[in-house]
Amino acid sequence: MHRMIPIKATCLTLFATAVFAFWAGLPEAQAQPPRVVQADMDYAGSGYVTPAGMVPPTMYNGTAMPLGMSSGVMPVGFHGPACDSGGMLGGGCDGSCDGAGCDGNCGGNCGYGEQDECDPGIFGGCGCGSCCMLGRGGLLGRIGQNATACGGCGREGCRACGGRTNLRFLCMFCRGDGCEACQFWGRGYMKGAIGCLLPYQDAGKCAQRWYDLSAEAIFLSHNNGNGNQVITTQGISGTPVLNIGDADSDDLEAGMRLSAAFIFGAGGNMEFTYMGGQEWDGRATVNDPNAQLYSVISNFGVDPAGGFDDTDQSLSQSIATESSFDSFELNYRRRTVGPYCRFQGSWLVGLRHIRYDDRLIYSTVGLDNNGTGSDRRFFTSSDRNKNRLFGPQAGFDLWYNVMPGINLGIGAKGAWMQNDIKRNSFLAFNSEAAGATPGSVQFDDGNQDSTVMAEFDATLLYRLSHSWTLRSAYHVIAVDDVRFGTLDAANIRSFSDSLPGSTPGPNRNQTDQLVIQGFSVGAEYIW
Repeated sequence: MHRMIPIKATCLTLFATAVFAFWAGLPEAQAQPPRVVQADMDYAGSGYVTPAGMVPPTMYNGTAMPLGMSSGVMPVGFHGPACDSGGMLGGGCDGSCDGAGCDGNCGGNCGYGEQDECDPGIFGGCGCGSCCMLGRGGLLGRIGQNATACGGCGREGCRACGGRTNLRFLCMFCRGDGCEACQFWGRGYMKGAIGCLLPYQDAGKCAQRWYDLSAEAIFLSHNNGNGNQVITTQGISGTPVLNIGDADSDDLEAGMRLSAAFIFGAGGNMEFTYMGGQEWDGRATVNDPNAQLYSVISNFGVDPAGGFDDTDQSLSQSIATESSFDSFELNYRRRTVGPYCRFQGSWLVGLRHIRYDDRLIYSTVGLDNNGTGSDRRFFTSSDRNKNRLFGPQAGFDLWYNVMPGINLGIGAKGAWMQNDIKRNSFLAFNSEAAGATPGSVQFDDGNQDSTVMAEFDATLLYRLSHSWTLRSAYHVIAVDDVRFGTLDAANIRSFSDSLPGSTPGPNRNQTDQLVIQGFSVGAEYIW
């Protein structure tokens, strides 16, 4: 016999189950403290006094509004989208807006500010703010802003989340949303890295040009004062095979530039600057196994006919140059800032000392000696000149403030100087002594001359912090009437004709213009 289930009992069971399920899905109710309704507050009875010029609380309608603003319908743009409550004047922010004004919890698109412009969102809505693709600010500020709370860049309104071109939706990863991990620019990684390179701007554009210490590596080249004189030919009056220019020593050589400044009255300072340490050298050699090399000393084998046995019919001839440079300055500088701070400049007066040494060495090696002895024939000439220049100088500089922290400047100096020249010459060859035996002779002389000097530089400054500034500059220095090492063939011929027991006469004045130029890279420091 089948058991019969009552229909009434079954219906009651199903109804009870449905009621329990509905009750279990309801949020848990929490007790709330009693709220004070503003409309029920007795301001007059409490003794509350409204400050002068302020609207009495009893006139408020809903949320208190600033004086002069209606509590009714607000102008377009003063309320954001209806995401939830929040913002300064109410509207679509819920407290989750990031620094760029974008909200990650809005139900729809991140809103915009007034008239859909890039406002910071303080007047309601999840204002676009600097989320815009080209946000406000400087050049780097337009690359994209750090809008990190846009719901993983899942909101169309936050344009920075879409990258510079708002093409984040083409991202095939991150579920097609182009989330922050996929947005290199919007996330801010690249902008943050580039932002580290922004100059220090807290000092403002009116900050006066100043440093306490400056140190730079400087790379300079110089010209050869002897031109390209022919030294050796192959054959009597033959083809030139060796020139002074072949021993070119005008390559860039490293040195240093150091400067220190200290305040000396309002707007003025004393500066000491050292620049130099360069040492240039070069060498060139020519060889002929047939001993057919002839020297400029014999006019290439013409005077005397067939040349000298020391300098001609050589197996090898060579030329070498050596030079060095140092500069010292002590100046008083007075600075000034122009109107609107875009330009500033200074003038200076001071003293300058320049040291420039130049040496030329010429040597030959010939066949076996056909006179006394059996050594190979040889000849060596060394001519070294020390230039010591000293005198007063004056100058100026002019700076253009590209933006706070970046400056371009030019400067110039001129000086009248006295050049004290000291010369040392040395000759050694196989027939110098009596009986045509090897020997050597050395002699010194000096001279004084007046000359002028000019210097020009162009400098770029990039300020990293309050204390540190990067600098790079181009320098050019020109000095007139500088004595260079030389090979005075006429003087050596005269000395050879008067042997033995004679002394060479002074070399002809081999003066020329010295030009030194190059660039420097370094840093400045402010206490």
